[in-house]
Amino acid sequence: MAKDRSAFQQKIDRICRVVFLTEEGKPKSTLLIYSFSLSLLFIVVFLVSYWLLLEPLEMAFASRAVWVRNIVEYTVPAIVGCIPCVGLSFAFKEKMNMVPAAFAWMCGIALIALVTMVFMVDPADRAMEYGLFLAIAGVPMVLSAVMGTVASQVVYRLRRRALEERLEKFASGRRPVGGK
Repeated sequence: MAKDRSAFQQKIDRICRVVFLTEEGKPKSTLLIYSFSLSLLFIVVFLVSYWLLLEPLEMAFASRAVWVRNIVEYTVPAIVGCIPCVGLSFAFKEKMNMVPAAFAWMCGIALIALVTMVFMVDPADRAMEYGLFLAIAGVPMVLSAVMGTVASQVVYRLRRRALEERLEKFASGRRPVGGK
């Protein structure tokens, strides 16, 4: 069966086994696997966000300066995409760090894509092609990942602090009177 797969597919399989699985074939960490899968979902959410909002934003800011239009077109879809993604952190009661870990994966994927693009473009036309890639995919993806990481870290820390305060109140309320 391994012979039917191409050399590239076999390399990908080896990388996935090293990153995600132990020697016995069991998952190394459910957080690692789930957060990676969640980061792929987040990338889709951000792509849909940009796809739905770029045209209306372009029309609304057509008379503005190009730099204003660019800032709005990069930040507004990133903020709109962050809302459902960071909102998912409330769905994970036990693993509050799942969403921040997914955004960390998203940052890593964005950086890998940027570095890979350097080697994929034609050296004679590198400035134009890499600039186009940065404008279309690089900056929006990195900006979305960074904004999501910051927002999810804030939510994570607030939730963790609230949980610690509740645990403190619970622990202090259970102590018997008289010091026993």
